[in-house]
Amino acid sequence: MIGRFSSVAAFVAEESPEVPVHLLRPHRLTAAARDFVSGFPGDTLYAVKCNAHPLVLETLRAEGIRHFDVASPMEIRRVKETVPDGVMFYHHPAKTPGQIRLAWDLGVKYFAVDCIDELEKVAKLTGSGMVPMVRLAIPKGSGAVYDLSTKFGAQPEIFMATLRRARAMGLETGVTFHVGSQCLDPGAFSLGIRLACGLIDEAGATVGLMDIGGGFPAYYRSTGAPPLATFFSLIDEERRNWAEPRGIRLACEPGRALASEGGSLLARVNLMKPEAIYLNDGIFGGLTEVYWGKGDLSLPYRAISPAGVLRTGAQRSFTAYGPTCDGNDKLPWPLELPGDTREGDYIEFNLLGAYGREMAASYNGMKSDAVAVIDADFAGHHGDEAA
Repeated sequence: MIGRFSSVAAFVAEESPEVPVHLLRPHRLTAAARDFVSGFPGDTLYAVKCNAHPLVLETLRAEGIRHFDVASPMEIRRVKETVPDGVMFYHHPAKTPGQIRLAWDLGVKYFAVDCIDELEKVAKLTGSGMVPMVRLAIPKGSGAVYDLSTKFGAQPEIFMATLRRARAMGLETGVTFHVGSQCLDPGAFSLGIRLACGLIDEAGATVGLMDIGGGFPAYYRSTGAPPLATFFSLIDEERRNWAEPRGIRLACEPGRALASEGGSLLARVNLMKPEAIYLNDGIFGGLTEVYWGKGDLSLPYRAISPAGVLRTGAQRSFTAYGPTCDGNDKLPWPLELPGDTREGDYIEFNLLGAYGREMAASYNGMKSDAVAVIDADFAGHHGDEAA
């Protein structure tokens, strides 16, 4: 951690970093956590995979989020070390014996499974208090940017068979599904809740907990989704009509919607040409997800001088390249930047608190783990910071 600064302007003027820096804004994490704790009709799990920095976990826990969706031994250890009272859900449906034993030894009780083989493997390596969370595959076309049911999730017949097998084993059982990442349609959650409840009835199962997954959107420049309050209202209606009569309580596991506004990426301009700009970070680093999301993940950004002054001149369009030797290291959309942008300036990309730091690779040995805390909001998005 480099330190804490009142603004990006103050950070740039004092530090003049030559490596990419991940900027954390804990006060934005706090606001997002409060929205979920007060608005979602059930328990909120944080999907650790989108940003596992200890400060992120500590900030969310301070606002009442004590449940965590973990998907690897690293994430399990990180939660155990940072939030000792955290309740973990191991929601990776394909685990090794060693991973299962480690999770159980570190206090994990909830394990996702999407077939009978995985259910029996987990049961054999844990104990009677283990709760399998049987994962249902959601039909394609749920309105999400990323479909997450092609790799994991049981089709209806396997879902019901796994529920029946869990009942025969005498296990308390939960269910889960995921509508896909960056979901733009609240109706996808209605579909999932209704489909899961219908299959639970058909299987003759008793279920106490339904985790409806993540997928709640962040609001990028191109995002057309309704506000989170609309999602919460519709989910609460489905809870009252479908889950509550069956004695099922709800949980969700947002990552992006909790963490995106809590961080940004500060990249340096290494070189400028008449039609191109070369940055010290790109699609193999903190901007990896931009490559996959393309226009759906159009980030707010701004140019800042080495003195910490916001560039505001007439804009020009530049092709933006990252630092590696790979010709594909190019942003999928041009940067519209003030014409007075110069080498040595900085470009701050907002909404990278989720999946920016965690997805960065070390291609060409260029990965940067530098982190600084910023107290001011990103100008033009949630505040009026000068830079």
